[in-house]
Amino acid sequence: MDKAKQYIVFLLVMAGCGGMLFDFGGTIINPAIPYLESLKLYTTAELSHLTSAVVMSAAFAGLVAGTLAEWFGRKKVMLLAAAIAGLACLPICLVPGYWSFYAGRTLQGIAAGLIGVVVPMYLAECLDAKNRGKGAGIFQFMDVIGILFCSLVGVAVVNVIGGPNDPATTEVAKNVAWKMVFWSSAAPAVLFFLGALGLKESPVWLEKKAGKVKKAEENTASAPKDSLLQRKYILPFVLAVVILACNQATGCNAIQYFALKMFMDAGLGDAVANYANVALWAVMLGMTAIACTLVDKKGRTFLLKIGTIGMVVSDVCAGFVFLAIKNGWMAPSLLSGWLAVAGVAGFIASFSIGPGVVVWLALSELMPNRIRANGMAIGLFINMMVAYLISDVFLQLVEKWGYAPVLFMLAGFAVLYFITAAFFLPETKGRTLEEIEKMWEK
Repeated sequence: MDKAKQYIVFLLVMAGCGGMLFDFGGTIINPAIPYLESLKLYTTAELSHLTSAVVMSAAFAGLVAGTLAEWFGRKKVMLLAAAIAGLACLPICLVPGYWSFYAGRTLQGIAAGLIGVVVPMYLAECLDAKNRGKGAGIFQFMDVIGILFCSLVGVAVVNVIGGPNDPATTEVAKNVAWKMVFWSSAAPAVLFFLGALGLKESPVWLEKKAGKVKKAEENTASAPKDSLLQRKYILPFVLAVVILACNQATGCNAIQYFALKMFMDAGLGDAVANYANVALWAVMLGMTAIACTLVDKKGRTFLLKIGTIGMVVSDVCAGFVFLAIKNGWMAPSLLSGWLAVAGVAGFIASFSIGPGVVVWLALSELMPNRIRANGMAIGLFINMMVAYLISDVFLQLVEKWGYAPVLFMLAGFAVLYFITAAFFLPETKGRTLEEIEKMWEK
């Protein structure tokens, strides 16, 4: 294998490391929530705020990530993100109190926001059309590996220390348990930081820094006119934003954060619920692997349509399970618990085969070269703000209405997602970034 191919493999590996780090900080609270609830350290509203703090800070970090990447380069911003992610667990685990916990979660969100913008941007600029789909797919695949690792942390802690609802587990042990969960979040940060040291800077950024302009860019617009408000940029920008907003309005992040609690509320015990949580993310991992093989063969819109239809059906099925429990048609038990797991697993599988992979391509491919940094930053900001709103109110709406109405509402958003993907999103499979940009000009 020559050096060029070796570096492409290294880029794909780093895409995976970035994906693993992206969602790890946010999701790691999932196995910690039952312990925090058992200890009654925080109210339902406070737990909601601590969970969604990651998404809020990620939104604002993503808004400035493009500017930072233009000023300092993609590589330095990725190193900064890894350092912030590694340090975030210190205020959470070492300084007692709600606000120190919130500060740590905010740092985890800042790291995620930087990673979410800069890594897809870097991959789009460094990988050719043949490998760009693989880069986005691996980013999402390793994102799932990170989520799966979070659930395995939960299983390990329950087996070593004890379950949060086990009378034999003392308060001291529960405090040790949730802190152990958060300490594990430093591992992917260190891994990504070490790997990023070996990356080359983006050739696109280097050319801009040196004052060079690609011939393809010269044929589209001069630098002073490159604004998101230009007619030729408005449609791809708006479409990317709508896709990103729909992606989060389906509740993918909220279900990711609260799946373990959902399984316990549906009737599963501590240990069984944690194993079900692992199985859930194993399903996501398998479906993401399949999506990675299909994204450059079947295309982006095909996978989005298949995925969004599956999400609608799965949300409705899971909603009826919780509706049956609420109305007394079914008592909380292993049966109801596993039926809820099946519904949520269907949602996760459908999300993984379509939106989970394709959304990163939509973000990096739909934005023309000249507006990619700012366009991706604004797009991710809107994406994260929708995720924040859904995650922040999820538990509170469940407490007020129950799971069923909330899941039915999320199914409605998935219907809107399907309509957008089926009727408005153009296929970009196999096209270079320049070809996609010329398509929008026409």
